[in-house]
Amino acid sequence: MVFSLFGGNLHTHHFATEQDVADELFALLSEARELYLRDVITNGKRYDRYVADFVNSHRYIDCNKAVCRNCHEMNIHIVRGLLRNCPALIKSFFTADAFSLEDCMRLKREYDFRKFSPGSPGAESSVHTPSLSFGCNFSGEQMKSIVACATAYHLFRVSTLRIEDMEALFACREGFCIRVNNVRHVAILFDALLEHRLIQPYWQSVLDKGRFLLAKDGSKHVSASNLSTALSAARIRMTSVAHGIRKAVAEMTGSAEKPSM
Repeated sequence: MVFSLFGGNLHTHHFATEQDVADELFALLSEARELYLRDVITNGKRYDRYVADFVNSHRYIDCNKAVCRNCHEMNIHIVRGLLRNCPALIKSFFTADAFSLEDCMRLKREYDFRKFSPGSPGAESSVHTPSLSFGCNFSGEQMKSIVACATAYHLFRVSTLRIEDMEALFACREGFCIRVNNVRHVAILFDALLEHRLIQPYWQSVLDKGRFLLAKDGSKHVSASNLSTALSAARIRMTSVAHGIRKAVAEMTGSAEKPSM
């Protein structure tokens, strides 16, 4: 079956196989991504308005066959659930450089297996605990430095890293998550922050319990074990990037070595 988009409307032929259902879901999420980047990211449209407008404009298809209408209704239900209940996850996928059918299926798996807080649209899984904290209190300048460092060394898989993203991460904001480009480099950043006593030693546990980090491919959350292994490997073989991250954190705290006169 072939799916195409014309003027914001999804045109389909009849559903015949499971692949047809997957293809339509991919087409829907691809258009949702395009509109998200244009309306929300570029034009500043309210996210809840964007979700309502997208879902309401894709309720029906030009087909009277029951099987086709049922399959479409199921896909719209999935899209609505993802957009409403997983805004942080949606952002991490939609702001990545590309969105593939494989990414679409990963999102569907998240929808199938993630637990949502009952009666709380827009709230993500109840595994997030409000008491989680890194024990940090960064100044505005320090937060800007962290964002600059993370951007310079491409620590996170987003098109543009914002201060709001790092504020949400270090505030352990419920429902927030972000994809990493390289777990070792992210681990080095947190280890450097710990070295300068800017965060507490249990940062790996906080990232694990809060499920704040997604693997580069978006397939799973980064665990404390992943972080520990990555940090051990990074310490054994320090790269120029690792040295650069540590230097950036040292400069942020004013403790970088000054050149001798």
